[in-house]
Amino acid sequence: MNIDAKICHEPRSNVGNLRVNEPLGEAYSAYWNWWLKHFAHQAEARFPDVYARCTQQDPDAKDALSRIGMLYEARGCAAVFGLARALGRPSGFDVISHLLTSAQSVSGLVRRWSGVLALQSSIRFEESFARQEFIVADQCNSLVLSPYKVRPANQKPFGPAMLAGVATGTLESAGIHIQGIWSVTRGGASYPMYRFGTFLGDGIDFDSDILIVLSEDTPGLKGDAGLMPPARSLSFCHLVNRQTGPGANRLLERIVGSLERSEGEHPGLTSTAAELGLSPRSLSRRLTEAGLGYARLVRFVRLRKATRLLAAGNCCLDDVAYQASYSDRHHMSRDFRKMAQLTPAGLRELLAR
Repeated sequence: MNIDAKICHEPRSNVGNLRVNEPLGEAYSAYWNWWLKHFAHQAEARFPDVYARCTQQDPDAKDALSRIGMLYEARGCAAVFGLARALGRPSGFDVISHLLTSAQSVSGLVRRWSGVLALQSSIRFEESFARQEFIVADQCNSLVLSPYKVRPANQKPFGPAMLAGVATGTLESAGIHIQGIWSVTRGGASYPMYRFGTFLGDGIDFDSDILIVLSEDTPGLKGDAGLMPPARSLSFCHLVNRQTGPGANRLLERIVGSLERSEGEHPGLTSTAAELGLSPRSLSRRLTEAGLGYARLVRFVRLRKATRLLAAGNCCLDDVAYQASYSDRHHMSRDFRKMAQLTPAGLRELLAR
């Protein structure tokens, strides 16, 4: 069964009203809140029998996480993994997604992913991640994922299957051919889950490792430009209320372009409106209609610009802060902690390895 053929590309705006992943940073929350709602909508479209009677009986079933839990209870890990794999390609800006999709090799992806999770664990949970590696390169052509070792994947019974599916979908979106996926239990027993495009059964236990065997002719990742086109992993379209239509995306692009050109203190609403040929009141109203606030959009643009500068090898934090329109490096550090649960200094050290 080809689950990819069942996927549409826009989430409905009324699937779930509760926000998710709030403790994990504003940027992370914004993207993955959108993604989980999208997942819940796709689950409802793909498995209508699972949700046919539950929505009216349980008002809480409209919450995205509750609906994903219903799919897990009814169809098991294989359904969650398969749908997450089909939707795994990043389609909006999040610091982690951008760092992973701009990696140049399998080893670079592993190093970045493990390093970011270690940095975030030290800030979020005040715990060491040194012995809790989520992803390792087992051999030259295979990866081992341990989703049960990392929060928030290990906070929900379907979390490991979902995270493993996202990782698999991201690799496949790069054009990397995956020969097979195996579930490996704590006791060492191996169960094939997926081989050559076919799901073989529901073999993921909550605490299983996931062995992803890559094609033997995959020495690294596709090309020299990272996993995928930058436009996808750097997009802010997930911030926009889709009911406002394509005009909202065009306005967003114009505002972001204006903010990207600034250095030092970011321009206020009045100066940005003037550059776009709008009154401040008109710009504010149109942003509100699109579900955005000017100050919030500015925070996202600054974070993205600083992340790109750090990923490009700019090592002077004072210069990065100035070019990204922060007032100083301390302001930038506070924003990184709040929005991504990372520090610029920690990120710089990780990218320099």
